[in-house]
Amino acid sequence: MAMNKGEWSELYAILHMLSEPNLTIVNDNLEEITNELYSVKNLSVKEQENIIKYVLENNMDVQVYFNDDIKQLISKEEISFNKKLIFDGIIHSINGNGAFEISGSNAILSKMTPDGLLKASSYSKADLQAIVLDNRLGEEKELKYSIKSSLGSPATILNASMQTNFIYEVNGISKNDIEKINSINTRTKLLDRIKMIRSLNGDINFVKVQNDNFEYNLKLIDSNMPNYLGDALLNSYEKDTKNLKSLFLMSSKFDDETFALKKLGDFLEGISFGFFPSQKWDGINDVNGGLIVVKRNGSVVILDLVYYKNEVRKYLIDRTKFDSPSTTRYKMLELFEKDGKIYFTLNLQIRYSE
Repeated sequence: MAMNKGEWSELYAILHMLSEPNLTIVNDNLEEITNELYSVKNLSVKEQENIIKYVLENNMDVQVYFNDDIKQLISKEEISFNKKLIFDGIIHSINGNGAFEISGSNAILSKMTPDGLLKASSYSKADLQAIVLDNRLGEEKELKYSIKSSLGSPATILNASMQTNFIYEVNGISKNDIEKINSINTRTKLLDRIKMIRSLNGDINFVKVQNDNFEYNLKLIDSNMPNYLGDALLNSYEKDTKNLKSLFLMSSKFDDETFALKKLGDFLEGISFGFFPSQKWDGINDVNGGLIVVKRNGSVVILDLVYYKNEVRKYLIDRTKFDSPSTTRYKMLELFEKDGKIYFTLNLQIRYSE
């Protein structure tokens, strides 16, 4: 029963929230604001064709339901024991992104999942749904969360795919220069190819996002968002930084930094909680509760979208960066000619910086 660190972290987060149901709400620095706002009543995960629900009893034991059929009763002692078991297994695992087993975990997995694996649906931004008691209002709420773990490598917010290609046109160079530029195969070949284009007095301009659905989604946020991101992405290879915030401010040429950061926050909120590049978006976020963060020390905290939305946005803005996906898989910066013009693509991938 092997899972990767992210999947194990999701299971750990569930066990942690069931054993400590008073959720810790934090600010953008992950410092506690309060633990008296929400109390967990039940948690649920959509796993393939199954809805798995974990319902807290008054004595802190947990009833497990598979598609509304009660299957197991797990004692609070077993929840607490396995929470530590899973955490220790994650932090002592070999570094890397591959799947691994945690010795002794089969018993709890067989009780908590129909197939012995916990894999949330890849077609939703929400990893976990919670029914919580909102202590301010004295009523229950249904909230959906995304889970981010700091126990492994920094997670991606936007994964590279053929849908995240950005297309650029090169003017001022000849067709004879294409082969010379494409032949550069150094360790820093993307930067070196751009330098060669510049040395030949080539001018690079963003044209469009290759995938129509992704471009539509970006324009739904702001009609100029493709251009803002296209310029920032290009600069991420020419400037000495991958920091998304600084590159966005540098590239979008806003006169007003507040306006620029509002637009960047809208984009990061959208890709974190709302849309996939391959699917046309209606502008409504799937996640309405916020971000569950599994910290390196094992604590599980909440960046809350309901009462503390600005803290969530500041966290996203300050802790994200451009990432460099495979240059060969996505044929990045390989110049090609079409209809008498010269183009290349860069691929957009965004990752948490920590």
